[in-house]
Amino acid sequence: MQTESTDETYNLDLLSQSQDAWDRSEGLRFVYGEIYRSILSHCVKGTTLEIGSGIGVANQFFDNLVTSDVIESPYVNRAMSAYEVGLDAECCWGNIFAIDVLHHLRFPMRFFESASSALNQGGRIILVEPAATFLGRVFYSLCHHEPIQSHLIVPPFEFESNGANKEFANMGMGVGLFVKNRSQVNTLLSTYGLRCNKVSFRDVCAYPLTGGYSKPQFMPTTALKFLLKCEKYLPQCVLSVIGLRMLIVIEKIK
Repeated sequence: MQTESTDETYNLDLLSQSQDAWDRSEGLRFVYGEIYRSILSHCVKGTTLEIGSGIGVANQFFDNLVTSDVIESPYVNRAMSAYEVGLDAECCWGNIFAIDVLHHLRFPMRFFESASSALNQGGRIILVEPAATFLGRVFYSLCHHEPIQSHLIVPPFEFESNGANKEFANMGMGVGLFVKNRSQVNTLLSTYGLRCNKVSFRDVCAYPLTGGYSKPQFMPTTALKFLLKCEKYLPQCVLSVIGLRMLIVIEKIK
């Protein structure tokens, strides 16, 4: 996860704890593997850049992947903020993806502008974010310390720090940008040569029952696999109400 403050999120001891949780939890690896496979299914040809790679586990699922994070660490290939993607003139990416990064960006449009300048024609930005659906708002309000307030995601889409260490988070970002303000956002994206092609919702019970990176797994992995398989049959009209995550696909069209 990438934030604009490195004081806590990038404590290497915390990253080490995340690595321990990943190694320990088969269910966590399986559910995240499904997320990575979903991202991969939307990728086009070319080298892929991950923003906010954390412990770099995406390497287990992708070929031709470059991992990055806002500071150097043993887990990633390079240090790079979301606003610096376009600064390396020698790099042109086929795909840029990020999980749980967008809702930490005070200036999301700067990220899209920077990413667009580094994408090949037809390249894609693929984002996985918390979803401020009905169930998402209830779940995250009860179980997560970060706010989920999609009504605060309004033009010009520039936000003040709201954390104790001057960091920013609003898990309502995905819905705020790509559902409630989709028309305005599409207009802004078009000025960077981008177009949003897909917004879909996913993940209901299986992910919380893995225990995430901070709690023990609550259910055997075989049961989690069955739950996730069942969730895939839910239509978007249902997932848009009860889904806990959303997937956003943006393409460079010019």
